[in-house]
Amino acid sequence: MFAFPHPPTKAASRCLCAFLAIALVACSTSLPEQSLYVAHFGTQPETEVLAERVASDWVIRNGEERIVLRHLGEELYAVPVFGGSWKGQWVGEEWRGHWTDSLRPGNYRVPVTLTPVLNTRPTKGSKTASRWATSEGTLLLQTREDSLWATISTPTGDYRYLAGKKTHKTLTFNTFDGAHLFRFSATLKGDSLVNGSFLSGTHYQASFDGVLATDEGEGWTSGQQAFNGAEMALTGVNALGDTVTWNRSSLDAAGKSGLVVDVMGTWCPNCMDEARLLAELAPRHPDVQFVSLAFERNTDANILPRLAQFQEALQLSWGVLLGGKASKRIAAECLGVVDTVHSFPTTVFWTPGSDPVIHTGFNGPATGEGYVVERAFFESQLRRLSGRSKNH
Repeated sequence: MFAFPHPPTKAASRCLCAFLAIALVACSTSLPEQSLYVAHFGTQPETEVLAERVASDWVIRNGEERIVLRHLGEELYAVPVFGGSWKGQWVGEEWRGHWTDSLRPGNYRVPVTLTPVLNTRPTKGSKTASRWATSEGTLLLQTREDSLWATISTPTGDYRYLAGKKTHKTLTFNTFDGAHLFRFSATLKGDSLVNGSFLSGTHYQASFDGVLATDEGEGWTSGQQAFNGAEMALTGVNALGDTVTWNRSSLDAAGKSGLVVDVMGTWCPNCMDEARLLAELAPRHPDVQFVSLAFERNTDANILPRLAQFQEALQLSWGVLLGGKASKRIAAECLGVVDTVHSFPTTVFWTPGSDPVIHTGFNGPATGEGYVVERAFFESQLRRLSGRSKNH
């Protein structure tokens, strides 16, 4: 503290104000800003994921994945790609609100509270990898000290990026990607996972168990589906409400050598991962026509703008067509070249004069080696459609 021995002059007063302003700024910038939080979702038990405060946005941290929830004002945050939102308010150091899943029927909301992480300690050393045969699929697990990173791979897709904690007795791992809110937990008993549970939001719960896999297994779990011999032709409705048909004649008229049909849904995270890969590869193959054929939970008046939003969010250079309701039977009828659709996504690679290659399921980037093989397969098919296959 200090004091003037005599009443300060106007010039001295100005200097004092400037000094105090500088001091206040210095004090405020020296305070540590809290940036890391735990998002506690209101499932039973709670599903927990890490979230980071970056400027005015929230950034979800699912292991290596980062999902930015953009601040729209008044503590409303937009969930990217899947169109949901977070809405809440600050109560002291906590943020309290709810997540609304706008793609699920009804007013589906899950409470969420974000609390600051006061102490963080980076883990050290290399990761230890293991594979487990579980009731949900092949668990690909990596651990380092008490932290873990995982995904679950199945023939129809993967559970994307999962992260959590490991003790000598338990495993717990979670994810929130805007469409799915997953929580897995189990007790470690020797080489087994027992007494486990799998939660999907507040609407689904199942038991979860598994055993340590002793073989290396397959890194690539998606595969090919039989062609039923029907003529390749499909019809859908674009974002403007116009009916669009793709067949041999329309492909020839467009001057394209091949067609890629992505059978998907805007509600499907695996479809998002596949669309991102196609968007990356498409510019290298300008002679190939890409089409996304969507099968949606809702087909009301709001669905066509929703298709346009999905296309914009993923920066797709091609249109997303509405094929019908989210049904594997309806998808098979619309596609025509298969008797049934086993999964979303299903991808058809076709060039006139040859049978289509029908690929079911998708190994996303969270699967590691599975994604490397998946990507190589997509690249080889696109080279074939472009007439640039090494074996052509």
